[in-house]
Parts: sequence; C-alpha cells; structure tokens
Amino acid sequence: MTNNNDRPTKNERRQHAREVARQRADAEKRRKRRNRWFLQGGIGVGIIAIAAIVAIVIVNVNNANTVSATGPKNMATGAIQFTGQDGKVTPVTTGNVTANGSATPVPTKNASGAAAVTEYVDWACPVCKQFEAAYADQILDKVKSGDATLAIQPVSILDRSYQNSRYASRAANAAMCVANYAPDKFLDVQTQFFENQPEEGTKGLTNAEIAKLVKAGGATGSNVSECLSTEQFKGWVTKSTQAVTSNPALQGAQGFGTPTVVVNGKRLDTLTDVISAIDAASK
Repeated sequence: MTNNNDRPTKNERRQHAREVARQRADAEKRRKRRNRWFLQGGIGVGIIAIAAIVAIVIVNVNNANTVSATGPKNMATGAIQFTGQDGKVTPVTTGNVTANGSATPVPTKNASGAAAVTEYVDWACPVCKQFEAAYADQILDKVKSGDATLAIQPVSILDRSYQNSRYASRAANAAMCVANYAPDKFLDVQTQFFENQPEEGTKGLTNAEIAKLVKAGGATGSNVSECLSTEQFKGWVTKSTQAVTSNPALQGAQGFGTPTVVVNGKRLDTLTDVISAIDAASK
C-alpha cells in the first residue's frame, strides 16, 4: 500500500516538467549547433575541394596549351618570309615563338625600299588556289628582282567546308611542319597542295594523302613525317589563326577571308590590283 505522503506534490511535478523541457530545449540547441557547424564546415570543405579541382583543371589546360602552342621555326612573325638572293627566292631563317609568346608583327616596310608583301592563305581555300594560279609567278618574279619581299602566313578557317574532318587545320599544320623542317621546300609544297586541292563538301585529304603531297614537294625526313602524324603545331595553328582573324586591320566588309594580301601594311580590297600595288610601293 502506497503512502500518499511519498507522492510528489503538484508544485514538484510542475517543476520537474519544466526541468525536463529545459533539458530537451538545451539538447535541441546543441543538436542544431552541431548540424550548423557540420553544414558550414562541409560547404567550406566542398568549396575548397571545388576550388582545388578548378585550379588543377586550369593548370592542366594551361600546361596543355603551353606544350601544344609552340610555334614553328622560321615563322617568328607568324609567317614564313622570303627574299630575293642571286635571282632566287630564299626563305628567311628565324627562331620560333615560345608557347607563352606572341609573334612579332609582320614587317610593313623594308629598308631597301622593296615592297613588303604578306599573304594570308588557307591551303583548303579555292579562292587562294585561284589567286596563286593568277599571281604567284608574277609576285615571285618581283621577289627575285629585289622589288619585293614575300611573307606567307598559313591560317585555318575552312574546316567547316570539309565535313568536320579538320582538313584545313591539318593542311595548315603541314605548312608549318614544312616551314620548320624544310623551309626551302615551302613554296613547292604549297604548289602541290593547291594543284591537288580537294573539293569543298568532301572530307578533304587523309593524313596519308597530306604526307604524300608534302613528300612530292620535296620535304622529306623523319622529322617532317612525325610532325605531320602528331600534328606538332596543332596548337599554334589555332593560336595564330585566332590572332589573324581577330585583327581589325585585316577585316574586310564581310570580316576576315582568304586570301588576304597586304602590301606595305595596307590591305588590298581588290586582289587584281596586287601587282600594281607592289609596283607602286616599291618605287
């Protein structure tokens, strides 16, 4: 039998209930603080982790660009240059542009008074082929006589015309391989590419066919073959093409197009005036 005197009073029961409620409230506050700390800490760690990943990706991309965007020798201006010597057209030898460097401006004037001619060409460009057929011999005669110097800058703007085969870019890489390893064969190889230019809308030439044309132009050797197969100057093709196509001085009414010809720093609006422009500039 229970003694009623041992039962807690009403006030004691009320006080006990308040104490239990207080303890529960304190426990809930501690739980929320822990969750908030873990959440904030987790977000912080996540941000740090994301930042680290982004940094690694950026470094890797930059490193990749650093490796692939080194320019070829004999194209310090972005173009391979030719002068006349003893009645012959001779390439000008230069160092290359480092991956982090930029090409020096193409000369717009020669101290000798010879006209400085620069051609921007895409070896996949049908109009470039027509231009070369019409004017190449005349321009080279001007170079041989000392009336002009010639710079040819390969660019790649017509990949879209060859079923996404990147033919224009692979052709530009071939041009740079030849400029780097066999500069004296550059003009002969260019002739081969224009004479055997594939039609737009096709897949262009295969790597093996490109190598065959390079060899037919006289550029041979294991270095040339490896340069072609690995696309050694793939990054430089992209870098130099972007520099050219974004240059306001080279823009026409429809933007940049190939061929673009510049004589003594002035872009020609009409390609049929190229010889007269050279004559005028060299006087």
